[in-house]
Amino acid sequence: MASARWPCLILALLSGVAVSGFPRRLCRLLGKRSLPEGVVDGIEVYGTKVHCKVTSRFAHNVVTTRAVNHADTAKEVSFNVELPKTAFITNFTLTIDGVTYPGNVKEKEVAKKQYEKAVSQGKTAGLVKASGRKLEKFTVSVNVAAGSKVTFELTYEELLKRHKGKYEMYLKVQPKQLVKHFEITADIFEPQGISTLDAEASFITNDLLSSALTKSFSGKKGHVSFKPSLDQQRSCPTCTDSLLKGDFIITYDVNRESPANVQIVNGYFVHFFAPQGLPVVPKNVVFVIDVSGSMHGRKMEQTKDALLKILEDVKEDDYLNFILFSGGVTTWKDTLVQATPENIQEARKFVMNIRDQGMTNINDALLKGISMLNKAREEYRVLERSTSIVIMLTDGDANVGESRPEKIQENVRNAIGGKFPLYNLGFGNNLNYNFLERMALENHGLARRIYEDSDANVQLQAINDLTFTEELDMKEMEKALKERDYIFGNYIERLWAYLTIEQLLEKCKNAHGEEKENLTAQALDLSLKYHFVTPLTSMVVTKPEDNENKTAIADKPGEGGHGGPVIPSMAYLTNYQPPQTPYYVDGDPHFIIQVPEKDDAICFNIDEDPGTVLRLIQDPVTGLTVNGQIIGEKRSSLDSQTRKTYFGKLGIANAQMDFQIEVTPERITLWHGAAQSTFSWLDTVTVTQDGLSVTIDKKNMVVSFGDGLTFVVVLHQVWKKQPIHHDFLGFYVVDSHRMSAQTHGLLGQFFHPFDFKVSDVHPGSDPTKPDATMVVKNHRLTVTRGSQKDYRKDVSVGTKVACWFVHNNGQGLIDGVHSDYIVPSLF
Repeated sequence: MASARWPCLILALLSGVAVSGFPRRLCRLLGKRSLPEGVVDGIEVYGTKVHCKVTSRFAHNVVTTRAVNHADTAKEVSFNVELPKTAFITNFTLTIDGVTYPGNVKEKEVAKKQYEKAVSQGKTAGLVKASGRKLEKFTVSVNVAAGSKVTFELTYEELLKRHKGKYEMYLKVQPKQLVKHFEITADIFEPQGISTLDAEASFITNDLLSSALTKSFSGKKGHVSFKPSLDQQRSCPTCTDSLLKGDFIITYDVNRESPANVQIVNGYFVHFFAPQGLPVVPKNVVFVIDVSGSMHGRKMEQTKDALLKILEDVKEDDYLNFILFSGGVTTWKDTLVQATPENIQEARKFVMNIRDQGMTNINDALLKGISMLNKAREEYRVLERSTSIVIMLTDGDANVGESRPEKIQENVRNAIGGKFPLYNLGFGNNLNYNFLERMALENHGLARRIYEDSDANVQLQAINDLTFTEELDMKEMEKALKERDYIFGNYIERLWAYLTIEQLLEKCKNAHGEEKENLTAQALDLSLKYHFVTPLTSMVVTKPEDNENKTAIADKPGEGGHGGPVIPSMAYLTNYQPPQTPYYVDGDPHFIIQVPEKDDAICFNIDEDPGTVLRLIQDPVTGLTVNGQIIGEKRSSLDSQTRKTYFGKLGIANAQMDFQIEVTPERITLWHGAAQSTFSWLDTVTVTQDGLSVTIDKKNMVVSFGDGLTFVVVLHQVWKKQPIHHDFLGFYVVDSHRMSAQTHGLLGQFFHPFDFKVSDVHPGSDPTKPDATMVVKNHRLTVTRGSQKDYRKDVSVGTKVACWFVHNNGQGLIDGVHSDYIVPSLF
């Protein structure tokens, strides 16, 4: 810095003018430092890092580029990445001068309207297009002010495929200029153990590669690092252009002495199977199927689809039977029967005719199935070299017969006696999954959760893979459980979603009509839920441009349905309109969901008994949960045909931050760990602590967990001598963009974009409220036009919001049925 000031200082002394008063522009011209090496047109890309985390062949890759504008005027900075065609982009963020603009995945049709407007304005900001047999190109550019810095961060995930006996990670390297800090790192974790690990680059000699590359592996972990210096990047000793242009490939393989490997994370499991010349082992399978009333609808459809798919895969040497349980227990056949073509045909008819009814008797059903398998073995009805399996499908807790989880576990453990495994498959969110998982693990099996937005037959097909799991050492399984958070914790669930989306899209290619629509809808729902950019979705990134908010949208190219060419899809820049109204629940309780893309809203009521606790929001990634307890009237209204219920208590908790907030019409109680604070609604107070902010003012409470996650709770007070109604609460979600793609709940499920269509508007039973047909989430519903009130600004009067009312507790709109969201307690 001293050398840069000398010319100005000398001229100032000669002219007798103080340095501080010397013309700044002349000083800048005379004292301007030379620009750093690698600057092109005023832009220096001073950092590029590719960080790969691989757990059990599933790769999570983050590409980060940092640049600074050294020019005196604003410059356009571009970010270019070529990524594998089999990968799904999961996030893209821009950070400009310390402010981050995150990406949000939307349905491609929703983005299409914005695209048409952008085209009319001639504005294009980015592109994802086909660029080769294996790769597609992601490109986005942003205007950066003079002296400002920008960081681009792209995240994508892919399942590594085995090629010529090794798993291959393919990275395209092309920084286009010298980069001061250039780095590629890969951390690999394989529970089976790594047998080989190597890396090669097509753009650099072996001598240079060896000096810039480090690689090591031991046991289950491997590491690769490639950090070429500026001199190593030069195309010649005195050149200023980079030779880093080409392919960087990491290859590895795993130990294959053991045929099976199982890992479990958060109720999801992945079973890797690498047999070498092993014969197919006949199976004896008893399916124990919950047909209680709560299995009605989507869960029963999933169960039938899964069973029909399994029946396609069984071999003639296999034996099977079905046990159905509700309040009682019934069987398809008295004993196991061989999977002959005739029996399989009869089994299909039986499955198609399964109906839901009654309560849930888990204990007797499992004991019946176990006894059937034991008896078949004792009486030599099955092949001696066969293996036996019990698979239970259920969605709830036992409530008939023996209902104590510990006693059921003991009974099942004693009955099985370690002879064969038990697999428990739990449907939906509202079940005692821990009980199912413990019971499965202590009987050498596994448990997994099947969500209602998933394709159950895709998850449960190829049951052959379960054959060898009974040979697993339980100590090894415990080790796998301890290591499950290594590298990135929910990778198994994301791997399941990734594979399911791929399979659904593949099925779409040969499907037609309603089947194609259903497959596409399922793939879209999963893409939105898990934040994947697939051929059905786009990623929207809000960023500043010319002092206005604009939106960059990235699409993934779609494949032609009949083997046609890849169709490039554009990413573009257009105006951004933030949502103007929230998701909220108020009143009876009335749920209202604003859909900004439609400039419309959907609403529904929940009719449940006082004391019921409903799950409104649950996000396993951020640890946030919001539950609400229903209260009733003081006494029944004489002139009302329907009862009125409201939310009388809310529980807001963040497990990661160790916060709990209980809100009632009388008081607000905060817990941070063991520390407790209590406030009344008359207080005017703001509490800020460890990322949590709570403000109470004028019957409104605002709760914020950092930036991008804000709720408002409204207190409704009635006249104290009012004979029927109680004071009650309204709950509003003002900002949810920091919540993860796994967020669910009666409100939380709608934080993910979805689409609906309304047609056939016609007079209804009330002349002032027309009826119509709504198609949403593959359901065709009759809805009624009405309105609800938004009380955020005025607690006493509120503002009317028009909406389409979905009847029957939101059935067809919400995932599953409303009873799936009933939880035992507020926290």
